[in-house]
Amino acid sequence: MTKAGLKVKINALPDNHISIELEVPAARCKSSYDAALSRLGSAIRLPGFRPGKIPKQVIIQQIGIARIKAAALEKLIDMTWKEAIVQESIEPISEAQLKEELQTLVDRFSPDRSVTFTLEAEVAAANKQEEE
Repeated sequence: MTKAGLKVKINALPDNHISIELEVPAARCKSSYDAALSRLGSAIRLPGFRPGKIPKQVIIQQIGIARIKAAALEKLIDMTWKEAIVQESIEPISEAQLKEELQTLVDRFSPDRSVTFTLEAEVAAANKQEEE
């Protein structure tokens, strides 16, 4: 997956917390969706189909579009968070928390459009002072 185009906006919050808004371009959304479809498709077994050879439409019917989107988003959020840590020299001391419900994000996620989401995490005190 290409790393091009990730937009990161950081806002300092009280008590050594930061809010990180990540905008992921459509190409990366599509790539993550296709990878999730492939991963989930290779995990299911259907009579009449060889493992890994099930057509995409059949996989979507069997698994459901929401589950595929959720799997794609989970991987995308994890990857972009790790990338943002390196790109912005963030020193988190807690796991990042998604600001909105995952289901809300799944409902508005489209693999053909960019997606924006916000994560919050606690950071080392020295890191927060550098940002102010």
